[in-house]
Formats: sequence, structure tokens, C-alpha cells
Amino acid sequence: MSAAVRPPTRRRRWGAITLIVTLVVLVLALAARALPGARARATLATRDAQWIWKDVNWDDHQPTAFYVLRDFDTEAPPAAARLLITADEEYALTLNGRTIGAGAFQPGAILDVYEVGPLLRAGANRLMIELRSSRGAGGVLASLVDGTGRMLVGTDDRWRIFPKYELGLLRGWLPLTGGVPVYCWGYPPMGRWGRPRPGPVKPLLGDLGELSQAAVPAASSVPLPPVLPVAAGRPPGSPVLYDWGREVTGYLAVEVPPSAELGVALLFTGDQPPDPLRSAPSGSVLIVPGRHQWMDARPRRFRYAVILGLERPASLSVLPAPAAAMPPAPFREEKGVFGIEPPPLRTPVEDEVWGKLQRLSGVAGGKEL
Repeated sequence: MSAAVRPPTRRRRWGAITLIVTLVVLVLALAARALPGARARATLATRDAQWIWKDVNWDDHQPTAFYVLRDFDTEAPPAAARLLITADEEYALTLNGRTIGAGAFQPGAILDVYEVGPLLRAGANRLMIELRSSRGAGGVLASLVDGTGRMLVGTDDRWRIFPKYELGLLRGWLPLTGGVPVYCWGYPPMGRWGRPRPGPVKPLLGDLGELSQAAVPAASSVPLPPVLPVAAGRPPGSPVLYDWGREVTGYLAVEVPPSAELGVALLFTGDQPPDPLRSAPSGSVLIVPGRHQWMDARPRRFRYAVILGLERPASLSVLPAPAAAMPPAPFREEKGVFGIEPPPLRTPVEDEVWGKLQRLSGVAGGKEL
């Protein structure tokens, strides 16, 4: 047999097989990478948006609060545009310098929906989200779509993180080049966050009244009797009772002098003066470093409020909200064996607040561990 018609050698056959397998693996890898985005774009209201957060150390469960921001351009603002968002655990949303909404995660990843078409501008726009988590980890998913369903901007790896409040972030004149890149968890559905679905359109906070004009101040602000034995006086961070004189419904707002550190406190509300030693906290207060204001992510109905853990003086007010804005009561699952519920575990925020109080000079005893 001549050399021109010699059959392929074993090495050549294996080389061809290797090349084919490599091409198949490459095609499958590209398809696996593109499929979640294509599926989300075709089936989800949030389109190409991904769950994002900051890069966290899984061994660190300290509470956190920070901002994520994104600038985007519109040649001609659409007449109608809806912003869909959910965040685990809490968010406060600002568009072009106006706070338009706040919310907290609900099982099933129910998306809060806001009509923001009138707030968009021709040219540059800035979307800013304040995020809080009492356990450090979390996620936010947001998508802005016009009236035709086309996504204008969504959460992805182009967003930037700012760990503290800085002048110019809110109004848009501070560039985002100094921020930190976000970490992308991926497209929904994902983990316990599930498949997001839009809820009803919520009124903008500005439509409920500006904080400076419509807020209801506290009728009185008096320190509670010390709940911890102290050598003399009331230690910094011990509880302060606020009384509105009647039941109010709305978003609680806290004004404090700004600090270089994360502000951490516990919130207690009720129709009777809460006892921090016997009552479970209504929520956590996490104030971004450098920020002078905190607004609750949930509207509440109460007369009394107690703030425990803020060492700086604080003034409280309530942005009124209609009863329809109240979230539904959370579903309570039966826990424990035979319906006997075990003692509740303390959150990282509770550990930090009570730990600080117990370390104060002259403080002994205190809340049972």
C-alpha cells in the first residue's frame, strides 16, 4: 500500500475525538452560561436583572448597611416606567435624589412595584438603594422597565457599592468610579428567594408627604427607668421611650448626628410602653456610616416606641401611611416538638446591642444570656 492512502494512525483518531469533545464541552458551557439569562429575559418580570450583594465573608455574621448605585441614560424619558424591587433583608430606594419607597423581604420574593416614569430625566439618571441586613448576608433584585416591557436598567455586575454616605451620592454629582464592584449571586429563581412575582403598585413615599412637612413628631421623649443596674445616671445607649399620645400608622424615621461607624440599635413598638427585657424587638435599626437619618422599611401601627443601643441623641417622627399600606401579618409556622416552641435565638444585632450595654463601666448583670 502506498504512503498516500495509508489509513489514519491511532494518534490522529484520538486527536480528532479530543477536538470534537472539546468543542462539545465548550458549546455546552456557553449554552449553560447563556441559558439562565435567556430564560429570565423571556419569563421573568425582572428581565435580565440578577441578585446582587457585596462580597461577604461567610464566617462573618455582623450586621451591615451600605449603598448600591447605578447611573444610566435615557434619550427621551418614557411616559410610563415601573421599578420592580425586592431585597433581603431591607431596602430604601432613591431615584434622582427622591426617596420613593422602602420595603423588606417577603417569602416568595414578592416584588414591590413603583410607577416612576415622571421621575426620569432626559440624559443622566441615578438609582440608589440603601441595603441593610442584620446577619451580614443578603441580596437585592431590581429592574426598571418602560411601558413596553423593555428593561432600562437592572441589577447586575455594573453596579457599585459605597459603604458609607458621602455628599453627592444622593443628588448624582459624585462619580461612581470610587465605589466597589458588587458580587452577583445570579439570575432568579435562586435558593430561598424563589421565583419573583410582582405585587400591586405601591404609592411613592413622596405622594404620602415629605418627612419635613407631613411627619408626626413624638409627643414626648423620656428615658425609661434603667433596665440595667448602673452606678450613676443613665448609660449611653440605654432605652428611651417615645410617646405619640395616640396610635399612629406610618414609617418611623430616626434623626441622629452622623457617625463614622455603623449605627446599631433595637426598635420596640407597641400600644403599651414596651419592656426591652421582656419584649421581642420589632426590628433592627442599622444606620449607614455618615448618614444622619434612618427610615423604617415597614409601616407600623403603634403609640409607643423604644430605641435601645444608640449612644447619640435621637429624635423620632412618623411619616403617615394609609392603612392599606400595612403589610399582611406574616405566616407563623409551628415550631418545636408537639407545638412547644424553644427559647428564641438572639440575632447578631441583639448580641451586639446587649453586649455593648453590659460592657459599659458601672453596668452589672443585665439581660440574661
